[in-house]
Amino acid sequence: MSGVMSSAVKCVSQRIRVLMVFALLLSLVITGCDAPSSSQSTGDVRAPRDLAEHTKEFTKEVIKVTDGVWVAVGYGLANSIMLEGDDGLVIIDTMETIEEAEAVKQAFRQISQKPIVAIIYTHNHADHIFGAKGFAESEDVDVYAHETTSYYIDRVVNVIRPIIRVRSARMFGSHLEGEALENAGIGPHLGIGPGSTLDVLRPTKTFSSSMAVTIAGIDVELVHAPGETNDQLFVWLPKQKVLMPGDNVYKAFPNLYTIRGTSYRDVIAWAKSIDKMRKLRPAFLVPSHTRPVIGEALIDRTLTDYRDAIQFVHDQTVYWMNRGLTPDEIVEKVKLPEHLLASPFLDEFYGQVNWSVRSVFSGYLGWFDGNPSSLNPLPPVQKARHMAELAGGEKGLYQQALKAYEQQQYQWALELTDYLRVLAVQSVAVDSIRQQSLSALGEAESNPNARHYYLTQANELAEGFEAGLTIPTKKSMVHGLPLDGIFQSMSVNLNIEAAGDLQRVINFTFPDVDQQYSLSLRVGVLEVEPYLQPNADITVTLPSTLWKEMAAKTTNPLVAFASGEIDIEGSKLDLIKFLGLVASPDSE
Repeated sequence: MSGVMSSAVKCVSQRIRVLMVFALLLSLVITGCDAPSSSQSTGDVRAPRDLAEHTKEFTKEVIKVTDGVWVAVGYGLANSIMLEGDDGLVIIDTMETIEEAEAVKQAFRQISQKPIVAIIYTHNHADHIFGAKGFAESEDVDVYAHETTSYYIDRVVNVIRPIIRVRSARMFGSHLEGEALENAGIGPHLGIGPGSTLDVLRPTKTFSSSMAVTIAGIDVELVHAPGETNDQLFVWLPKQKVLMPGDNVYKAFPNLYTIRGTSYRDVIAWAKSIDKMRKLRPAFLVPSHTRPVIGEALIDRTLTDYRDAIQFVHDQTVYWMNRGLTPDEIVEKVKLPEHLLASPFLDEFYGQVNWSVRSVFSGYLGWFDGNPSSLNPLPPVQKARHMAELAGGEKGLYQQALKAYEQQQYQWALELTDYLRVLAVQSVAVDSIRQQSLSALGEAESNPNARHYYLTQANELAEGFEAGLTIPTKKSMVHGLPLDGIFQSMSVNLNIEAAGDLQRVINFTFPDVDQQYSLSLRVGVLEVEPYLQPNADITVTLPSTLWKEMAAKTTNPLVAFASGEIDIEGSKLDLIKFLGLVASPDSE
């Protein structure tokens, strides 16, 4: 089985070979059965043919769409679009890093030397906004966006950042290379890494429903079009009949749900947003991912198929929900019709129908699938013990997992290792089966999101690390973070085991922005309020910028405390201990 044993990124290291030998010894001595053989291919995993073909979609180049409109494809996860006006340029979406933005800007400068007078964000996602300062030639450049975009940008400091950081790294394949990272489905790769720089320009001109404006002699219409994000907009050039749909349309099945994790995306609102676009009868379609489409009839067919696929998944999920089926049963029922399957814009290179079904179900009904056995399921350890009993004991359960792997039933082998890991049975041998099953599933997978997740987790097992997306930021960006977001994130990071029955009230004052916050710890609950509490145990006064730098880890807290810029009334030692109780997982 060539390639099955791949650790998803690199040749299997000597360390892995040792582990495999050790796993083999364990299985022979303790269980009397074989572990997976280590004599299989150790080369990089191969990409499925359809995924490798899809890579052509991201050939790096600047494409002229029509007079005055160019799009840079393949420079990063997203595209950047340039509009040339009479006396200036407009940039739509600005890449994910300043380095990428500067590379695109240099390419655009081969076309026009006119000044960049405006930037438009189609929405708040990092790959569309964090390169903005690489394009801006002054801090005074106009930045257009929906009125809620700043709010969503500020959510970079949020209560679930640590887990999103890990899951994003797995989904985008941030730790992969070679054919394991063939492409990212909607772009060649996510360009954010340790050597990159991120910054953002805040929107200066916003709107609610729509805005018509002339920029550098170009008539531009901006229309709110919720879909992949709530703040999504599309850009319409009525004279040229050019439509820029942002992330509501790209050459892959839409990410109605993303496996990195997201709140519910209103899929019917998404379809209706595409309907707004269809009514315009565009002659040119320039997505913020994948290549442009030209021709009114082709675009109309593409947009119609795209919105129909979204509505089909929604409607058929609800149809079967109303007939009492569970999500597991519904995913077996909901399959796109043949004419939609034939659309190249609906290949599952980013979203997947089955993920979308589950998201629609939970969006309407929540976590409970309707089966009473799901109401209070057995704890994982108890369930695993019963599974082992059914298999004739832990040894029998291990043998079943090994048998499933040897028969290339990789999903079943993976699921059986879930139980074995809960029971801590022969962890090295079990991890070997799990790692190789993940590698096999990933190598066969054409959806890059799923592929990267499988392969990254295989690599984590093989090399003993946890994935994480490194997002370096400039201090100017950190200084723009909202204080409220920083404080609210502290309450969900409270370590109640370490805190015990501790009770504390700590006040924070930020004279430079005239804001105050209080933290009240009451036996396992941390209440955050935007005002000072009387009789606080500790009062801390410091510049808001220094506090933000400490929260973002661009300044070492010990250095900050020694700087003389922090005034503390009360015990400094108690304050340091308290801050340790609310440290986020990515700072531990």
